Amino acid sequence: MAKRDWPLSFRCAHEDCPEHVTYRYDTQRDLRSSFELKNYGEKGWRCVRHSTPNEVLSTENLEQRFEVVSRQEDYGRFFGHQGFVSGPGFKVFAKDFPPGTKLIITARIELPAAASTGRGEGGEGA
Repeated sequence: MAKRDWPLSFRCAHEDCPEHVTYRYDTQRDLRSSFELKNYGEKGWRCVRHSTPNEVLSTENLEQRFEVVSRQEDYGRFFGHQGFVSGPGFKVFAKDFPPGTKLIITARIELPAAASTGRGEGGEGA
């Protein structure tokens, strides 16, 4: 017999936004405790476009930069709260670098030339 899961769904509370999310839980108890933790109140759940719009890359926001400086604690060296940080194309251990080392992560969108000139596909006159 297939194991049952318990879904908890929310739609973005921003007007006319179609985004939604569904969390799935193994037990009703987990669902209830999560619902209490995820109680979004009067504002409701909002997708990333509407909860942190300044972090969403778009044609108006082509680049985001994250910067953190490593620090030494009695129990290890960290970038922020992590001793190991990874993302697409990189992995870094804080212990491999001296305290004060900056980790700078940049995400940048480069539009095709046709899009930036407004001509679309096919070149001029297409």
